[in-house]
Amino acid sequence: MMFFLSWRQLIARKKQSILILLGISLGTLLYVAISGLQLGTRNFISDSLLNNTAHVLISGAERMIDADEVTGVFFPKSRFVRWVLAPFGKREESRLENYNGWYQMLSQDSEVLGFSPRLTTNVILSYRGFTTSVALTGTIPERQRKITSIDKYITEGSFSALSSGSNSIVIGSKVAEDIGARLGQYIQVSSGHGVQYPFKVVGIAHFGNDQVDGSIAFGELGHVQVLAQSPGRVNEIAVALFNIEDATIKASEWKAIGRDKVQDWQEANKIFMEMIAVQDYARYFITSTILLVAAFGIYNVLTIMINQKKREIAILRALGYGPQRILELILYQGLLLGIVGGILGLIFGYLTCVIIGSIDLGIEIGGSSHLTISYDWKIYVTALTVSIAAAVVASYLPARAASKMTPMDIIRTET
Repeated sequence: MMFFLSWRQLIARKKQSILILLGISLGTLLYVAISGLQLGTRNFISDSLLNNTAHVLISGAERMIDADEVTGVFFPKSRFVRWVLAPFGKREESRLENYNGWYQMLSQDSEVLGFSPRLTTNVILSYRGFTTSVALTGTIPERQRKITSIDKYITEGSFSALSSGSNSIVIGSKVAEDIGARLGQYIQVSSGHGVQYPFKVVGIAHFGNDQVDGSIAFGELGHVQVLAQSPGRVNEIAVALFNIEDATIKASEWKAIGRDKVQDWQEANKIFMEMIAVQDYARYFITSTILLVAAFGIYNVLTIMINQKKREIAILRALGYGPQRILELILYQGLLLGIVGGILGLIFGYLTCVIIGSIDLGIEIGGSSHLTISYDWKIYVTALTVSIAAAVVASYLPARAASKMTPMDIIRTET
């Protein structure tokens, strides 16, 4: 009964109700569209970053030369040593101090989806007189495929072909373009030790970023160790967790285990995460402002309606409707406005996302000329919940005021 009365009072003032619905719908639409665009971009950036860093990256800590420590070793009793040119630089190439310990621990951790030991080294690729320098990552192909989505970026050949047994390499698309190498051809790879090794191109990866595509290559771990003349050496372990949200907690736990460097993917890409945080604040501010304006509209409409419907409220009170029922009558109107406006906003927001995602930008972004849009159900649930909550909260004050009216008070104000 109260629901029916609420509906009748709303449709009695069609223009005002439609304007409020448009305000709520616009706020919901903008939240859905902005969230879909932002989260789609975030997912693309995160996916690209995780192909290089994984959820947690364990790497060998760099040990630098300390001039005071060197002085103490060679001149332990002298207090008057002065260096003309103090020693500086790295003591040695970074390597994991306790790889076997990490291997045992990660293998037994139930929260770890998989991990891949890697050796990353700078190399020079040459083919028919053209050369370029890249960061060559030696990895175990099957493990790398398990912890990242590398396969979807392979446009030619396959990543698993690195396990063929011979010297094989997967190169970025820009690298292939720079040196003119194609799938199946052999290129010369040098790590700077004066020896070149022939590697067969078994795959070409395209990440959609020229900087990445022009500086990255992958090889089988054992072959890269031979190339770098560092048999058995591993300088990092890429770890994937079942739940990426646990990355920060797990990284904090593992940091206390040894002197190796442990970073979760958010810490390793702090600048990008700060940029995403700023986008979040902007999204919340814009949508909150619009919903706030819509909430004020609901408040004003219901307040005006109550003043115009005092006689009807007096009649309802005289018929036995208590304060609680009057409160429900007004709150139902706010709830109806929030639900209908929110649903309309979800529909229009979804259609807006589809339209934005179908626009050809004419430029390549991550291997596509279209923007990446997220259609995560959480966006739509949050948008509908916020729109309903804003409408109900805005209708509470006028509803409370109406519930306190008595027939005598209304008669006095009307006469």
